[in-house]
Amino acid sequence: MSRIETIGNATLYLGVATCRACLFAWKPAGNRTTEKCPSCGKRRDVRKRTFKANVLALKEWRAKNPGYATEKSRQYRQIALRVIGGGVVACVECGCNDERLIEINHKDGGGGKEMRAKTSPRFYRDIARLIRPADDLNLLCRVCNAAHYLESKYGELPFLIVWGARRVR
Repeated sequence: MSRIETIGNATLYLGVATCRACLFAWKPAGNRTTEKCPSCGKRRDVRKRTFKANVLALKEWRAKNPGYATEKSRQYRQIALRVIGGGVVACVECGCNDERLIEINHKDGGGGKEMRAKTSPRFYRDIARLIRPADDLNLLCRVCNAAHYLESKYGELPFLIVWGARRVR
């Protein structure tokens, strides 16, 4: 049921099932139409479905449910951070663990190009559902991410970054 593609040295799994209750993503085994979620145990439909969006009904539903998309985006961002960090949400350089300051860093650059190609909620959702591989991503705090950008653009920096009593760069 899953199709595997390789992009560079990253493995991309297509045909991933996602539990709507706990947002856990997994690859369905076999050709069943329903499977138990490995995380919460609820039975979920794992069939690939295609549908045509009803724009008017969607606009009405969004008017009746304000803030739903914002909350889902927040949940997907938290899950994406945990997927990239291997269950730990902390900066890999300095150890900062304040989720408000943590950013997703593209190790080899190209993050701006990817974010222009898709919206940030979709970016987080694709990572959380294991659609986009996270091999080329890591977690950095805002300060370390800015330093990473400056080092990649201009070379070695003429100043030091310190977090607590520990030298970071």
